[in-house]
Amino acid sequence: MSKHIRRVVFLVAPVLAFAALAPVPSIAVTQAEVDEACGEYRDAVDILDAAVSERNEAQARVARLYADREVIAGRVDRLQDQIAERYEELEALRKAVVDWAVESYMTAETEISGIVLRTTSLDELVTGQEFINAITTERVAAVDRWRVILAETEVMEQQLVEEEIELVVLEIRAEQEAGTLAAATDEALYASRQLEGECSRLYRQRQAEVARARAIEAARRAGPAAGVGPGLTPGFICPLDPAATSFINDWGFPRSGGRTHRGNDLFAPRGQPVYAVADGTVLLTQGGRGGIALWLSADHGVDYYYAHLEGYASGVASGIRVGKGQVVGYNGNTGNARTTPPHVHFQLHPQGRTSSPVNPYPTLVRACL
Repeated sequence: MSKHIRRVVFLVAPVLAFAALAPVPSIAVTQAEVDEACGEYRDAVDILDAAVSERNEAQARVARLYADREVIAGRVDRLQDQIAERYEELEALRKAVVDWAVESYMTAETEISGIVLRTTSLDELVTGQEFINAITTERVAAVDRWRVILAETEVMEQQLVEEEIELVVLEIRAEQEAGTLAAATDEALYASRQLEGECSRLYRQRQAEVARARAIEAARRAGPAAGVGPGLTPGFICPLDPAATSFINDWGFPRSGGRTHRGNDLFAPRGQPVYAVADGTVLLTQGGRGGIALWLSADHGVDYYYAHLEGYASGVASGIRVGKGQVVGYNGNTGNARTTPPHVHFQLHPQGRTSSPVNPYPTLVRACL
């Protein structure tokens, strides 16, 4: 193979490799799913609005019931007062009749005395026509008043019973209305909140997936050397302390065996803490050119590769989750970097570690400089 051909192959190979990336990931959440979830949420809101409207109407009914209750309670109080007054008057009349009977007996009014002795109760005495015929006109008026008050009192007591029953019924109805509608409103509110959460979750997920797919497609068109935009690496932080780190855009630099450099080298003092650039899960690897290395599968869908570490941080193991900014290892020069100053070889794989890497330099510049 001529030197010119080798040069063309050397330049074109990375582009072809990037072009051979896995297809742009399909979007897991369809617009139809978002529309369905959000439609269910809107239906739930309509149900909630109806429940709230019904609750408000019920509250108005309850208020009217309690107003009616107050009116009835007032009537009950007045009846009780009137009945008490009637009983006081009856007691006074009763005493007067007893006094008349005793006086008649003591003065030997034979006719009245005989009537008194033949009756078994005071009520029987004053309601009997024989007693009325035997007493004076003045006393007849008093007895008539007795009869009227007694009849009025019986009517009032019956009214009191009926009013008290209606009062209890109103209280029960008011409590039932309030309790039933409060429960219905609470259920509708809970359902709407649940569906609102699902609608929002699916909407955000679809938006993120669409943005990610567009960013990957843009990176594909731009080629691997251009790296990726910030939309694919949200929240990315520098993997080492920026103040102690230096690096250049060494993507594509030639390496032994006809290889090219498929990342960036970040130089820093030996033992410098190395950080997780995002939240995610780690996979540890050792041996080969990378020496002590690890993969970080970030929650935002990008995988990052750290090579030539001096060692891992305490507690870091394959399969554990780490948080952005957590120390995962320490800077070194293991693997095929033994003859170089300590550094982290850093790679960015936009579609997972099985996909080809792209130039991390634009991403590192945004976070580290």
